Amino acid sequence: MVTNEGEVPMVSIFKQKRIKGWWPFVARNEEDEFELTGKVEAELHLLTGEEAEKSPAGDGRNEPEPLEKPNRPDVALLWFLIPLKAAKHLVCDQYRWLTIKIVTALLLLAILGLFLYNMPGYMVKKMLGA
Repeated sequence: MVTNEGEVPMVSIFKQKRIKGWWPFVARNEEDEFELTGKVEAELHLLTGEEAEKSPAGDGRNEPEPLEKPNRPDVALLWFLIPLKAAKHLVCDQYRWLTIKIVTALLLLAILGLFLYNMPGYMVKKMLGA
C-alpha cells in the first residue's frame, strides 16, 4: 500500500543538475487504495542549452552517454591458474611473515646441508694436498 504522507524527501533538480533514483508506478486496487505496481530506475541530467547542443541525444541523434566499461580481468583462458591465485592470496595475505620465516629457514638448512655434504671431500683434498 502506498501512502500520501509528506515524509518523502523532496529534491530540486535545478540545484543538483543530476539525479538518479527509483520512481514508483502506482494504481488503484479494488478497495480504491493506491497499490505499488512497479518501479523504474532512471538517471536525469539537466543541461544548459549550450551543453545540450554539444552532446545531443534522442531520435536521429547521437547515442546516450553509456557507463564506462567495467574493469574485469580476462580469466577465460587462464582457468587452470585460479587455484594457484587462491593459494597465493592465502599464503601472501594471511601467512606472509610465517611464509617468509619458513622459506628463510629452509634456505639456511639447504646451505648448511650442502656445507656438511661437501666438507669431507674438501678436508681430504686439503690433507692430501690435492
